[in-house]
Amino acid sequence: MELNTNEVIKQFKKIHGNKYNYDKVDYKNSKTKVIVTCDKHGDFNQTPSNHKKGHGCPMCSNKKLVFGIGINDSDYVTSSIIDGKRVECPYYRRWKNMFKRCYDPKHYDKNLTYKDAIVHKEWHSFMNFRKWMMKQDWVNKELDKDILIPGNKIYSKDTCVFIDQNINKLILDSGASRGKYPIGVSLHKPSGKYMTQINDNGKPLNLGYFNTPEEASKTYKVTKSKIILDKVKDIKDVKLKKALTNRALELLN
Repeated sequence: MELNTNEVIKQFKKIHGNKYNYDKVDYKNSKTKVIVTCDKHGDFNQTPSNHKKGHGCPMCSNKKLVFGIGINDSDYVTSSIIDGKRVECPYYRRWKNMFKRCYDPKHYDKNLTYKDAIVHKEWHSFMNFRKWMMKQDWVNKELDKDILIPGNKIYSKDTCVFIDQNINKLILDSGASRGKYPIGVSLHKPSGKYMTQINDNGKPLNLGYFNTPEEASKTYKVTKSKIILDKVKDIKDVKLKKALTNRALELLN
Protein backbone atom coordinates (compact mmCIF):
# COMPACT_ATOMS: atom_id res chain seq x y z
CA MET A 1 0.00 0.00 0.00
CA GLU A 2 1.45 3.34 -1.06
CA LEU A 3 1.48 6.14 1.48
CA ASN A 4 0.89 9.80 0.79
CA THR A 5 2.80 12.72 2.29
CA ASN A 6 0.30 13.40 5.10
CA GLU A 7 0.32 9.76 6.20
CA VAL A 8 4.12 9.64 6.26
CA ILE A 9 4.28 12.86 8.31
CA LYS A 10 1.94 11.28 10.87
CA GLN A 11 4.34 8.32 11.12
CA PHE A 12 7.26 10.71 11.55
CA LYS A 13 5.51 12.49 14.40
CA LYS A 14 4.80 9.22 16.18
CA ILE A 15 8.57 8.74 16.38
CA HIS A 16 9.82 12.31 16.82
CA GLY A 17 6.82 14.20 18.18
CA ASN A 18 7.01 17.93 17.42
CA LYS A 19 10.80 18.06 17.37
CA TYR A 20 10.93 18.73 13.61
CA ASN A 21 9.01 20.74 11.03
CA TYR A 22 7.73 18.77 8.02
CA ASP A 23 6.34 21.56 5.84
CA LYS A 24 8.89 20.84 3.09
CA VAL A 25 8.33 17.07 2.99
CA ASP A 26 7.30 15.80 -0.45
CA TYR A 27 7.06 12.03 -0.12
CA LYS A 28 7.89 9.85 -3.14
CA ASN A 29 8.97 6.55 -1.60
CA SER A 30 10.81 5.22 1.44
CA LYS A 31 14.25 5.57 -0.18
CA THR A 32 13.96 9.02 -1.75
CA LYS A 33 15.20 11.70 0.62
CA VAL A 34 12.83 14.33 1.91
CA ILE A 35 13.55 17.72 3.47
CA VAL A 36 13.11 17.87 7.23
CA THR A 37 13.60 21.10 9.16
CA CYS A 38 15.34 21.33 12.52
CA ASP A 39 14.49 24.47 14.52
CA LYS A 40 18.11 24.78 15.59
CA HIS A 41 20.11 23.85 12.48
CA GLY A 42 17.70 24.30 9.58
CA ASP A 43 16.96 21.90 6.71
CA PHE A 44 18.54 18.48 6.30
CA ASN A 45 17.88 15.64 3.87
CA GLN A 46 17.01 12.14 5.05
CA THR A 47 15.27 9.07 3.69
CA PRO A 48 11.81 8.43 5.17
CA SER A 49 12.87 4.92 6.18
CA ASN A 50 15.80 6.23 8.24
CA HIS A 51 13.73 9.02 9.79
CA LYS A 52 11.14 6.47 10.90
CA LYS A 53 13.94 4.42 12.45
CA GLY A 54 14.68 7.32 14.76
CA HIS A 55 17.40 9.10 12.78
CA GLY A 56 17.19 12.87 13.12
CA CYS A 57 19.16 16.05 12.58
CA PRO A 58 22.82 15.04 12.03
CA MET A 59 24.07 18.27 13.61
CA CYS A 60 22.02 17.72 16.76
CA SER A 61 23.53 14.27 17.06
CA ASN A 62 26.89 16.02 17.58
CA LYS A 63 28.73 13.24 15.74
CA LYS A 64 31.61 13.44 13.28
CA LEU A 65 32.33 17.07 14.13
CA VAL A 66 35.13 18.59 12.08
CA PHE A 67 37.20 21.09 14.04
CA GLY A 68 34.40 21.15 16.58
CA ILE A 69 31.98 22.81 14.14
CA GLY A 70 31.39 20.96 10.87
CA ILE A 71 29.23 17.87 10.59
CA ASN A 72 30.06 15.20 8.05
CA ASP A 73 26.49 14.21 7.23
CA SER A 74 27.42 12.36 4.05
CA ASP A 75 25.63 9.19 3.02
CA TYR A 76 28.83 7.69 1.57
CA VAL A 77 32.46 7.13 2.60
CA THR A 78 34.35 10.41 2.25
CA SER A 79 37.79 9.20 3.30
CA SER A 80 39.48 5.81 3.12
CA ILE A 81 42.89 4.10 2.94
CA ILE A 82 43.70 2.55 -0.45
CA ASP A 83 47.03 0.80 -0.99
CA GLY A 84 48.39 2.47 2.12
CA LYS A 85 47.39 5.99 1.02
CA ARG A 86 44.52 8.12 2.27
CA VAL A 87 42.07 8.99 -0.49
CA GLU A 88 39.47 11.68 0.15
CA CYS A 89 36.40 12.78 -1.73
CA PRO A 90 37.40 16.09 -3.45
CA TYR A 91 34.27 17.79 -2.12
CA TYR A 92 34.98 16.65 1.41
CA ARG A 93 38.63 17.71 1.18
CA ARG A 94 37.70 21.26 0.17
CA TRP A 95 35.05 21.42 2.88
CA LYS A 96 37.40 20.15 5.60
CA ASN A 97 40.19 22.52 4.55
CA MET A 98 37.76 25.43 4.78
CA PHE A 99 37.12 24.57 8.44
CA LYS A 100 40.83 24.16 9.04
CA ARG A 101 41.48 27.70 7.84
CA CYS A 102 38.82 29.15 10.12
CA TYR A 103 38.95 27.01 13.26
CA ASP A 104 42.42 25.49 13.56
CA PRO A 105 44.57 27.85 15.71
CA LYS A 106 47.76 26.39 14.23
CA HIS A 107 46.61 27.57 10.82
CA TYR A 108 45.10 30.99 11.40
CA ASP A 109 47.87 32.03 13.82
CA LYS A 110 50.28 31.71 10.89
CA ASN A 111 47.86 33.09 8.30
CA LEU A 112 46.38 36.28 9.68
CA THR A 113 44.01 36.74 6.72
CA TYR A 114 41.95 33.90 8.22
CA LYS A 115 41.80 35.36 11.72
CA ASP A 116 38.13 35.85 12.72
CA ALA A 117 37.00 34.07 9.55
CA ILE A 118 33.93 31.85 9.97
CA VAL A 119 31.86 29.36 7.99
CA HIS A 120 28.19 30.20 7.48
CA LYS A 121 25.82 27.93 9.42
CA GLU A 122 24.40 26.45 6.21
CA TRP A 123 27.83 25.14 5.30
CA HIS A 124 28.36 23.50 8.68
CA SER A 125 26.68 20.62 6.87
CA PHE A 126 29.06 18.90 4.45
CA MET A 127 26.22 17.84 2.16
CA ASN A 128 24.99 21.42 1.82
CA PHE A 129 28.48 22.52 0.80
CA ARG A 130 28.80 19.57 -1.58
CA LYS A 131 25.50 20.41 -3.27
CA TRP A 132 26.77 23.95 -3.94
CA MET A 133 30.25 22.86 -5.04
CA MET A 134 28.88 20.33 -7.56
CA LYS A 135 27.33 23.23 -9.47
CA GLN A 136 30.59 25.21 -9.62
CA ASP A 137 33.55 25.20 -12.01
CA TRP A 138 35.96 23.93 -9.37
CA VAL A 139 38.44 21.49 -10.95
CA ASN A 140 42.06 22.61 -10.36
CA LYS A 141 40.82 25.81 -8.69
CA GLU A 142 40.91 27.27 -5.18
CA LEU A 143 37.99 28.24 -2.96
CA ASP A 144 38.16 31.99 -2.30
CA LYS A 145 36.09 33.97 0.22
CA ASP A 146 37.11 37.57 -0.44
CA ILE A 147 37.66 38.15 -4.14
CA LEU A 148 33.96 38.99 -4.67
CA ILE A 149 33.78 41.04 -1.46
CA PRO A 150 37.16 42.46 -0.39
CA GLY A 151 37.80 41.92 3.31
CA ASN A 152 34.98 39.39 3.66
CA LYS A 153 35.35 36.97 6.59
CA ILE A 154 32.44 34.59 5.94
CA TYR A 155 32.58 31.44 3.85
CA SER A 156 29.13 31.05 2.28
CA LYS A 157 27.41 30.33 -1.05
CA ASP A 158 26.85 34.07 -1.51
CA THR A 159 30.45 35.15 -0.90
CA CYS A 160 32.63 32.34 -2.25
CA VAL A 161 33.87 31.45 -5.69
CA PHE A 162 36.41 29.04 -7.18
CA ILE A 163 39.36 30.79 -8.79
CA ASP A 164 42.40 29.71 -10.79
CA GLN A 165 45.40 29.26 -8.49
CA ASN A 166 47.69 31.45 -10.60
CA ILE A 167 45.19 34.32 -10.63
CA ASN A 168 44.65 33.95 -6.91
CA LYS A 169 48.38 34.25 -6.25
CA LEU A 170 48.61 37.20 -8.62
CA ILE A 171 46.05 39.27 -6.73
CA LEU A 172 47.27 38.25 -3.29
CA ASP A 173 48.47 41.21 -1.23
CA SER A 174 50.95 39.82 1.30
CA GLY A 175 51.01 43.08 3.19
CA ALA A 176 51.89 41.45 6.49
CA SER A 177 55.12 39.96 5.14
CA ARG A 178 56.41 42.37 2.49
CA GLY A 179 58.40 44.65 4.82
CA LYS A 180 58.79 48.42 4.62
CA TYR A 181 58.58 48.74 0.83
CA PRO A 182 55.44 48.68 -1.34
CA ILE A 183 54.25 45.27 -2.46
CA GLY A 184 56.43 43.82 -5.21
CA VAL A 185 59.33 46.19 -4.43
CA SER A 186 62.65 45.40 -2.76
CA LEU A 187 66.05 47.05 -2.42
CA HIS A 188 68.76 45.71 -4.73
CA LYS A 189 71.76 46.23 -2.45
CA PRO A 190 74.56 45.86 -5.07
CA SER A 191 73.17 48.73 -7.16
CA GLY A 192 71.42 50.66 -4.42
CA LYS A 193 68.33 50.79 -6.61
CA TYR A 194 64.85 49.43 -6.13
CA MET A 195 63.82 46.38 -8.09
CA THR A 196 60.40 44.94 -8.74
CA GLN A 197 59.21 41.62 -10.06
CA ILE A 198 55.91 39.85 -10.48
CA ASN A 199 54.97 36.18 -10.59
CA ASP A 200 52.86 35.08 -13.53
CA ASN A 201 51.89 31.42 -13.89
CA GLY A 202 54.47 30.55 -11.24
CA LYS A 203 57.33 32.25 -13.09
CA PRO A 204 59.07 35.40 -11.76
CA LEU A 205 59.16 38.29 -14.21
CA ASN A 206 61.80 40.96 -13.51
CA LEU A 207 60.39 44.42 -14.28
CA GLY A 208 63.61 46.40 -13.84
CA TYR A 209 65.52 48.67 -11.43
CA PHE A 210 64.40 52.14 -10.33
CA ASN A 211 65.70 55.13 -8.41
CA THR A 212 62.77 55.27 -5.96
CA PRO A 213 60.35 52.77 -4.41
CA GLU A 214 57.47 54.82 -5.86
CA GLU A 215 58.71 54.40 -9.43
CA ALA A 216 59.16 50.66 -8.94
CA SER A 217 55.73 50.36 -7.34
CA LYS A 218 54.03 52.18 -10.22
CA THR A 219 55.60 49.83 -12.78
CA TYR A 220 54.58 46.85 -10.67
CA LYS A 221 50.96 47.99 -10.40
CA VAL A 222 50.59 48.85 -14.08
CA THR A 223 52.06 45.50 -15.15
CA LYS A 224 49.96 43.58 -12.65
CA SER A 225 46.81 45.33 -13.81
CA LYS A 226 47.50 44.48 -17.46
CA ILE A 227 48.12 40.80 -16.65
CA ILE A 228 44.89 40.52 -14.63
CA LEU A 229 42.81 42.22 -17.35
CA ASP A 230 44.32 39.86 -19.92
CA LYS A 231 43.37 36.80 -17.84
CA VAL A 232 39.86 38.12 -17.21
CA LYS A 233 39.03 37.74 -20.92
CA ASP A 234 38.75 33.96 -20.57
CA ILE A 235 36.59 33.96 -17.42
CA LYS A 236 32.90 33.12 -17.89
CA ASP A 237 31.65 33.72 -14.36
CA VAL A 238 30.13 37.23 -14.51
CA LYS A 239 30.61 38.04 -10.80
CA LEU A 240 34.21 36.85 -10.78
CA LYS A 241 34.99 38.69 -14.00
CA LYS A 242 33.61 41.94 -12.56
CA ALA A 243 35.47 41.51 -9.26
CA LEU A 244 38.83 40.87 -10.97
CA THR A 245 38.32 43.77 -13.36
CA ASN A 246 37.68 46.06 -10.40
CA ARG A 247 40.83 44.80 -8.67
CA ALA A 248 42.86 45.49 -11.80
CA LEU A 249 41.50 49.02 -12.20
CA GLU A 250 42.05 49.80 -8.51
CA LEU A 251 45.75 49.23 -9.02
CA LEU A 252 45.85 52.17 -11.42
CA ASN A 253 44.25 54.62 -8.97
